[in-house]
Amino acid sequence: MYTLYSDKNNIFECDIQLEGASLSQAFARVIVEGDNLNLVFKGDITTDGNCRIEMPRLNMLKEGGEMKLEVIADDMYFNPWNSEFELKKSKNITVEVKKPTSNIIKENKATVKVKVPQTKNHTKKVHSPKRTIRESNFTKNDLKQLLLKLRSRD
Repeated sequence: MYTLYSDKNNIFECDIQLEGASLSQAFARVIVEGDNLNLVFKGDITTDGNCRIEMPRLNMLKEGGEMKLEVIADDMYFNPWNSEFELKKSKNITVEVKKPTSNIIKENKATVKVKVPQTKNHTKKVHSPKRTIRESNFTKNDLKQLLLKLRSRD
């Protein structure tokens, strides 16, 4: 079984020995027969009998089929080779998505405790005008809100 690729150019090569006819006037072609589509690709034969047929990406074919080599020399038709072919991709990727596990690390909220030295009346004035802070336990969110309020007053 011959392999053709749907995602890169294909090159079919073979050596031809022809008796009783001239190779200089001969030409070759490959016929690729798919399910609903037949493609013909013409190639050249050198004087040494090397045959080379270039085919583009065959992404228009959906699956394999049959391919044939035809040689025409001195008004004579020859069908010296045929084979089933399979269609593949030259590059392939597989992705496996894994389910999440129960070992998820949960975020711990940080808390910030602020202790203000106590005075006799349990109130200490901060060196900013109109600001008084009492001893309390602040969370990080409380501290952010307090800072926003203080900035908005300025």
